[in-house]
Amino acid sequence: MLLLQNHNYRMLLVSSIFSSFSISMYLLIEQWYVVNELGVPKLVGAVLLATTLPRVIFMFVGGMLADRLRNSRIIFFSLLSRSILMLLAALLSEENLLHLLPLLFFAVIFGISDAFFWPARDAIITQLIPEAYLTKANAYMQTINQLGVVLGPPAAALLLSYFSYSTVFVIICTLLLFSCLCQLTIKEPRKVIQTDVSISVQIQEALQYIKTSPILRLLMLTFVIDNLLYIGPLMLSIPLFAESILTGDAFTLSFLQISFSGGIIIGGILLGLLTIKKQGRWITAVLLGEGILLGLYSQSKSFILSSILLCLLGICVSSINVPVISLIQRVVPKHLTGRVLSVSTLVSIGLVPLSYGLVSLLLIADISIVSILLVSSLSIVIFSSILILQKNSFRKI
Repeated sequence: MLLLQNHNYRMLLVSSIFSSFSISMYLLIEQWYVVNELGVPKLVGAVLLATTLPRVIFMFVGGMLADRLRNSRIIFFSLLSRSILMLLAALLSEENLLHLLPLLFFAVIFGISDAFFWPARDAIITQLIPEAYLTKANAYMQTINQLGVVLGPPAAALLLSYFSYSTVFVIICTLLLFSCLCQLTIKEPRKVIQTDVSISVQIQEALQYIKTSPILRLLMLTFVIDNLLYIGPLMLSIPLFAESILTGDAFTLSFLQISFSGGIIIGGILLGLLTIKKQGRWITAVLLGEGILLGLYSQSKSFILSSILLCLLGICVSSINVPVISLIQRVVPKHLTGRVLSVSTLVSIGLVPLSYGLVSLLLIADISIVSILLVSSLSIVIFSSILILQKNSFRKI
């Protein structure tokens, strides 16, 4: 509870819940608008690509600016730009001018805005919170964000059943503006910035630091393994399991997805209550458990068992992501935090679409999702076992 007594952190949490809630609302409305209003469901993928690709491209630039500028102001202008877009979307929708081209433009701006938002949000925590409380602070933050992600889509669907698109866009704009106001109340410590150092030198400095740090290299490798071999196969398996293995309907799919998202929330809450002393050992142990659970999930043919395993796998996601971010915040000098965090976010965000693509190709080649999950499970178990057996600096932190 000491964290929640910190005014700056409390305002950051409030701002985050409203921003994640409103953004997840918009993403659902955006996809539904393409399908229902424009009648071009095949182009939903193009809109999603227009959101994710700029995010990946500009992520490192966002991290660099997080090290040079006031993070609360970066977050403020990121949210403000989205609120202006929502107001513009409302006006275009009201005049029946919200066609595919404007939607693609909005998607690109949203992606760029994300590239600046996330590094600044993760970096500012190190300035507001003492090192001893970083894990709990990150756990609360992830729980808040995941709550917004879970609650946003059903809230958007409910609003659309009563109001027009333009009205819902105005509601989202209002939520984002409230998040902006919260950012204005945050008092951020001043930074010592080397203004005489070029951008290219700053980028090289961050990459060189990662290259020379054994701990950071292992953390990045863990992110690579987790996002390439775990997130992609698991997320694509859920609709396949719901339809072909569990022979269920839309309710089955939604409940499985809620089970996984609920696990992420539970994991964040647990990490907020626990005190983890050896975070390196914790990460490797959870990674091993994640691999075993993934193997068990691949063999499940029961709706209840699948739901339980997905919940546990969601807990594993929080139990790895939160300590990894906390370790990066701990071991990296503050003047490099934004850039290094942007690299880790870039790795996780950039590899998920790649993982989706690889799994899709394997499915096209008539390799079953069960076989893919088993290979992923075995690979994760082998990798985590090597980390556990090796005597490296990662296990001591």
